[in-house]
Amino acid sequence: MLFILAIVALGVLGYSIGRFINWMTTLNEEFEREFSAWLENPNSIEKVPLPSVFSPATKALSVIVPAYNEQDRISSTLSEMLTYLEARQARQGPSFTYEIIVVDDGSKDNTRGVVLDFTQRVGFDVVRLLRLSKNGGKGHAVKRGMLAARGSFLLMADADGATRFSDLERLEIQLDRILIPNFAPRAATPKSSAVSATAISDSLALATSGVGAAFGSRAHMERTVKRSALRTFLMKGFHMLVLFVAGGKIRDTQCGFKLFSRRAAAVIFSNLRLRRWCFDVEVVLLCRFLGVPIAEVDVTWTEVPGSKLRVMSVVHMALELLLIKVSYQIARVWRVASEIELGRKN
Repeated sequence: MLFILAIVALGVLGYSIGRFINWMTTLNEEFEREFSAWLENPNSIEKVPLPSVFSPATKALSVIVPAYNEQDRISSTLSEMLTYLEARQARQGPSFTYEIIVVDDGSKDNTRGVVLDFTQRVGFDVVRLLRLSKNGGKGHAVKRGMLAARGSFLLMADADGATRFSDLERLEIQLDRILIPNFAPRAATPKSSAVSATAISDSLALATSGVGAAFGSRAHMERTVKRSALRTFLMKGFHMLVLFVAGGKIRDTQCGFKLFSRRAAAVIFSNLRLRRWCFDVEVVLLCRFLGVPIAEVDVTWTEVPGSKLRVMSVVHMALELLLIKVSYQIARVWRVASEIELGRKN
């Protein structure tokens, strides 16, 4: 009987390892071939070519909003963003230009219609709808939006509007303090030998901008914020896993309010592989591998009803964290492309 149980256990283990390796390989293959995405202009039947983050910036700020079935929440979020951005432009002058890119991640509801209503109201140059041909996950939606942005600085912001949008200025202040204006190439370290020794090179046109990132953080609110008991339990368990994979320098990796310099966004998101929950942790690791400095900044955050986080989502997140650990730091099968390589491809 014990022999049979041992055989069954070995079979299950072998099957699980095989599925894990297949998952790791599939993500690498998907990384090489993206599915279709396009900008939708309600006032034109012609296709709008996607901008490239590797081209010179033509806006001061790009706001990237990933959206999947967000028809009930995104309207108030876009209204808050536009109210702030319009007031800031009036205060700073016409040099403060901006765009909001809503990335529709294969929504099945009327997210598209709600966003296009805003486009009709304020113009295609201000609110842009980037549509993906199928649902790829939040991480993939953020990546595609970042790579099609026109701003000197790129802000990722969740569609639920949980973070007070005016806290952008807090991120900007801290980013300005850590921004490296002349960023030299960084040699790979033993723990990240998959990274090219010329991971960042100042020989590209893109290198005229500085390098840095500022991450919104809710860590200061842990004792006061009102969360459900389940969400608190899941959060603490997740933090322990993140500590194992990425270290503890960033206390809150998952806050959906992150600001990047254009150059940092270009090299980080071009290398991003994870498409769903744990892409934020991969971003932290890529920053570390590439030597991109990060400032963690306290923001004002409120839990908004309608979270898509479920118990099975947490299981998937744990598997993704293991995948990151194995692929980057143990097996080292996920190679990080250098800025020079990315510049040649783009």
